[in-house]
Amino acid sequence: MFEKVLIPTDFSRYNRKMLECIAEIPGTREVVLLHVLDASNPKLLEKSGWSYDTVISEASSRLNEQAEVLASIASIGGKEGSIKVKPALKVIVEPMSGADGVNLKPPEPRSDAKFVYGGTVGDVIQKTASEENVSLIIMGAHGKGMLEGMLLGSVSTEVLLQGQTDLLIIRHRILEKGGEADSERFCPDIFSRVLVTTDLSPAAEDAINLVKELKGAGEVLLAHVISREEEFDRAAKELNWIRQDLEQPGRMVTVHILKGRPADQILQLAKKQDVSLLIFSSQGKGWIRQMRLGSTSLEVARRSDRPVLVVRQKKS
Repeated sequence: MFEKVLIPTDFSRYNRKMLECIAEIPGTREVVLLHVLDASNPKLLEKSGWSYDTVISEASSRLNEQAEVLASIASIGGKEGSIKVKPALKVIVEPMSGADGVNLKPPEPRSDAKFVYGGTVGDVIQKTASEENVSLIIMGAHGKGMLEGMLLGSVSTEVLLQGQTDLLIIRHRILEKGGEADSERFCPDIFSRVLVTTDLSPAAEDAINLVKELKGAGEVLLAHVISREEEFDRAAKELNWIRQDLEQPGRMVTVHILKGRPADQILQLAKKQDVSLLIFSSQGKGWIRQMRLGSTSLEVARRSDRPVLVVRQKKS
């Protein structure tokens, strides 16, 4: 299902912990481990006292070390020999002047890094996903710099809003207590008990189709939010048709019709049922459409205390 996965890394402890989730992703055969180094601001380089080459060499070394860790995690998860880890270092550079007004020379070309001229970290992540033809991007909602605080305009939010690739956002309660990573497994059985939301529109079928093919989902909660009581009968009829389509040996599917503010109802159901993952399409009618305008899908992704999988609309 997700044969090739892209994981952006900032080397933070949250990100290192998040790497454990790769053992839970069904069908993964290759992981592109990406670090984006924003070297477009010379003041940061001058402040550190490092040269371009030193900064890039340090990032390259750390990236390769983390790639080895990721390969080890994959083998522990029973995927030894089946997952290839490809480290990729992208460096954002652009002509700029230093603090003293003296132009800084751009870094010299090197084999362990690819230079990108202009753009943001989010742009580079999305372009890399397209170039590598990955089927899933995995990002954290915590981290250093590019991955911290989804409510604060971080790169994870940018990819959520602008991306075209399915996106798994790892934001788990296990990291909240005391700000330290717990010794437990970070995301055990992430696909075991999933909540999939639908607004019953054609665009929402992408999430339903993904769940239909999802291996390891022993329990599926199918949810729809209504605004008026008179919508109940129609919703129940359509959801039961979908339920029958999702059912298979070893899987239990339950239907949940909610009424009220969609984001609140979905998050309350996820907490009450202690689901392992929330899944929804990025486009649809009403509350799933136009994520840039603060739709329910964006609000759920921001507020959820458990992993969220955003399924992009597939090209016909």
